[in-house]
Amino acid sequence: MSDLGTADVQAELQAYLNNKNINTLFIQIVESLLIEKPDNPIGFIVEYLRNKYPEQVGVTEQVAAANEFLLADDDEENSDDEDDEEDYLPEMEEMPKKPYNRGGGRRASVSAESVNPNAPAPEIAKHPKSDEECALIGKLLGDNVLFKNLEEEQLKMLQDAMFPVEFEDGATIIQQGDQGDNFYILSEGTVDCFVDFEGEQKKVLEYTTGGSFGELALLYNAPRAATCKATSHCKLYALDRVAFKVLLMQSTIANRNQYKEFLDGVDLLDSLNDYEKLTIADALEIEAFDDGTVVCRQGEKGDCFYIVKDGEASCTQTDASGEQVEVARLGQGNYFGEIALLTPKMRQATVTAVGQLKVMKLDRKTFKRVMGPLEEILKRNMEHYNKVRAQNI
Repeated sequence: MSDLGTADVQAELQAYLNNKNINTLFIQIVESLLIEKPDNPIGFIVEYLRNKYPEQVGVTEQVAAANEFLLADDDEENSDDEDDEEDYLPEMEEMPKKPYNRGGGRRASVSAESVNPNAPAPEIAKHPKSDEECALIGKLLGDNVLFKNLEEEQLKMLQDAMFPVEFEDGATIIQQGDQGDNFYILSEGTVDCFVDFEGEQKKVLEYTTGGSFGELALLYNAPRAATCKATSHCKLYALDRVAFKVLLMQSTIANRNQYKEFLDGVDLLDSLNDYEKLTIADALEIEAFDDGTVVCRQGEKGDCFYIVKDGEASCTQTDASGEQVEVARLGQGNYFGEIALLTPKMRQATVTAVGQLKVMKLDRKTFKRVMGPLEEILKRNMEHYNKVRAQNI
């Protein structure tokens, strides 16, 4: 798919976020979590949505109940995929139905400005850092939920773009209500975080060396959700929103196009259109293996599909005498385990990393969540579907 086609998809998704006011909803949820700090954040979010949007949640629950009734007799697939259909979330304690009141003030606007992938990208300056600083920043970026799924190359670009700033004791680093522009990592000092709630300033967090804050500013052109003040002399590294979006846009477009090219070569996914393949590309996870590490083992139940991104892997099978015999070498773009998207069939071979190996993987649960059952997709082309089923009887 061309960059222009990718831009069209991004514009469509951005329009959906804006039309449904998703950005504002996310900001509200995060603010509520910071104020209440619940032990069970998932349950808190469920109750928050139920209390704030009772009519919409009620309709959703009615539809879910109807679907459950209609699917009550569909036991065959459930028995085949019993392990595969586990709940994503642990059992949650019942949350009290306490109404959430924010006060009557009108919310400031929230937006996620778009970056045109076809426009010349602004030059992003690189700021030199010591090995110790690079190690600290790299670890913190990797641990942060916003960055943890980024690839090593992407993290390195963001790390290079971060610039040093200092604040004296008592200085305000970010002010609730101001427009956010930077994300910060604290390399030295201490910072207190406050939220204005019902006319009072409530301390919600304290940051020490290694702490980070202001992530929302990288995603949205939104007012700050809290105030952060230095409680000692502080040294921080900052990343601005433009650098973040430009760097991630460039690498994300390149990665998505590469992933789609890989998916184009997977015979099992021939029935998918370009948009569906891009949806799968966005769901792929990156996993790295050291030399000699077994990725999947012959005879074990399979639930993941893999594509080699970088490196090499050896594919072996056990012969009649019990010896391991290499049957294939897999390089960039080669894939294996694709039948795991269709059925939990036992692995037919052992795949082992030869040197450093990086793969893209997708499990059956995730595939069903974003695309629905693969069997239904394959049935678009019955000849192809029958061929796949015949090969795996």
